[in-house]
Amino acid sequence: MRWCRVRAKIVRGDILAPMKPLVLFEDEGFADLLPLVFWRSVFEIQLGRKILLDRFAQRLGRPVSGVWTRDWMAPVAGQRCGAPANRPLSGPTLLVNGRWRFDAPVEFPDSPCVGTIEGAPAYIVCDEKVAAALTPLSFLEVASSAAALERLPKHDAPGKLLRYPWDLVSSISADIEGDWTPTDAGVLSDVPEGVLTGPKDRLRIGESVSLHRTSLIDTASGSVYLGDSVAVGPYAVLEGPLYIGPGSVIRPHSWLHGGNSIGPVCKIGGEVHGCLIHGYTNKQHEGFLGHCVVGSWVNIGAGAANSDLKNTYGAVRCPINGSETDTGLTFFGAVIGDHAKLGIHATIPTGAVIGFATSVFTSEALPKYLPSFSWATREGTVSGDPLRAMDVAAKVMARRNVDLTDEEVELFLDLGRRVKQFESRRH
Repeated sequence: MRWCRVRAKIVRGDILAPMKPLVLFEDEGFADLLPLVFWRSVFEIQLGRKILLDRFAQRLGRPVSGVWTRDWMAPVAGQRCGAPANRPLSGPTLLVNGRWRFDAPVEFPDSPCVGTIEGAPAYIVCDEKVAAALTPLSFLEVASSAAALERLPKHDAPGKLLRYPWDLVSSISADIEGDWTPTDAGVLSDVPEGVLTGPKDRLRIGESVSLHRTSLIDTASGSVYLGDSVAVGPYAVLEGPLYIGPGSVIRPHSWLHGGNSIGPVCKIGGEVHGCLIHGYTNKQHEGFLGHCVVGSWVNIGAGAANSDLKNTYGAVRCPINGSETDTGLTFFGAVIGDHAKLGIHATIPTGAVIGFATSVFTSEALPKYLPSFSWATREGTVSGDPLRAMDVAAKVMARRNVDLTDEEVELFLDLGRRVKQFESRRH
């Protein structure tokens, strides 16, 4: 069975009564987050210590009643999010864009309206008439959503919309610190003397955590949160801001710089700096991983490393939707899709994109873009077999006592065809 994510605690505040049901929706912007969202809905992206769905539930003070997503993602999204997927609205509803990021409290008007950010909807307050006019597909095409919302009053919404994968990297430290509350502080496991340095009120060590007496946890630059059942090996250095999800293992001699969000159930070794690593991913060995967004069920072999800084110290460019896009960041490493496998001494260039279920079998410098399901060898890159990739995924997951659900099997096989609809635009 899977390591269950922790449901967000619902914080009751000054919220309109009665509360409208909260439904999260995807819009056409999901395409700029590929390949990260081939295997997950936007709502399942990790941000700080939580997936986006749980952040909405906590910060808006109400449970998520449903999700609207791509039709081919709906069965898996409904299953993982624990909420009905693509169900029609039955009455007044608060629709919220799954890419919306905000920090300050938000008050929503009673009457129907649209909150926008640079012209794109961040939220829609629906009465029965507006709810009846919208469908899960309304927001997946710009023209369709514009027509459906044309006559509604518009308001400026606070915050911003998540647009590209590197937006996740640039805000890791702020997201981890933003999640921290004074009630988080606490040490629930035995800690050897001399392991901890820095303020104790910025430290959380969960239950059944194992810390070797030669490891070091430093909260001087930010909070450190270790989930339950984390194991930290000899001479590992953990610097805040840092989140390590439950069940993860930090290997001996690891160096986790400040600004990493990891897990759950990951195995991490070597040097890691400024990375967002989704659950069940292994990077156990020596090698540098810097300023990367890494999906789930990824394996990074011994000695593999990436570059996160250009020799010119200029802004990194990254291949998104067929063209090199300026990230505006001096430090950005790579986007590595779910179920990717990188062999020993893989060399990842600055600003690279490695697709879903892609396998690397060469230590030579990789191309800056590798399509999903591809096999990269010394002789070049060829298309792989999705069925074979799924067979490998099933074996890998079984090693963690996790089975592919029927819905995930269908999605995996569908992606063998589906990825070409998006990635063909990159060539």
